[in-house]
Amino acid sequence: MQKKIRRFQRLATIRKKDVSKEINNSNLVQNEITKNESLIDQINTIIESSENNSTNKIINSGFFKNNAQLLTTLQSQKNIASNRNKYLHSEKEIIRKKIIENNFKKHKAEEKATDYKRNYINELENKNYQYIF
Repeated sequence: MQKKIRRFQRLATIRKKDVSKEINNSNLVQNEITKNESLIDQINTIIESSENNSTNKIINSGFFKNNAQLLTTLQSQKNIASNRNKYLHSEKEIIRKKIIENNFKKHKAEEKATDYKRNYINELENKNYQYIF
């Protein structure tokens, strides 16, 4: 009986470590999401400022070509950042589900350990009671 108690206590400890690891992963992913959103905002600001600067009636052809290449590059970078953001959000959701699952398993293991402890104590009390009478 004591082996079962220790086994479930160890299982609960392992699940607790898993939850901590997943929370750490979630924090890392959240930091990446924040950085990525900042990057998207910066790209949007650059695109908007370059569009506002092109209000001149006469534009140099070299300037137009460079500006068009810059906007194309920025738009592709923005698309890449947006796709990465979607991926990070889906990863965060997966991590959140793992945290919930590991928490549930941890609570189950703790409940089993306390049940076995309770049964073991009851058995010991019954043996002691039988020896008294």
